[in-house]
Amino acid sequence: MSTPQTFVDALKKEKVMWPVKKDDFYPYSVVRNNYWSGFFTSRPAFKKQVKVGSALLHAQSRVFARQVIHQKTTPEEVGSIIQANGQLLDQMGVVQHHDAVTGTAKQYVSNDYSYNLYKAEENSKSIYQKYL
Repeated sequence: MSTPQTFVDALKKEKVMWPVKKDDFYPYSVVRNNYWSGFFTSRPAFKKQVKVGSALLHAQSRVFARQVIHQKTTPEEVGSIIQANGQLLDQMGVVQHHDAVTGTAKQYVSNDYSYNLYKAEENSKSIYQKYL
């Protein structure tokens, strides 16, 4: 099949009956009497921290980009900008892991995610504020 639409059209011609799922996946269980619940509501403060970190990353990336191309920026300043932005970018990537942002990680792991994101935010904020 050349495209998804061609594939779907071919299936329609064959009158394929698609199964319809009517129940929910949650709470999910892999072991008897051991359920995953609170999947979307657990650790709301961390979810907020991730949201704020994402906004900071996008805002500072714009400011940093302007500063890096500014002709009066020294190579040392460019290096500190790239390091700070990269650190926050890395941590934002880590907290997108399915056990991080959903809140299903063990508490000590969630604490580590939060701490590392905080440190990256603080490092980048100190440089970001200099250019605002």
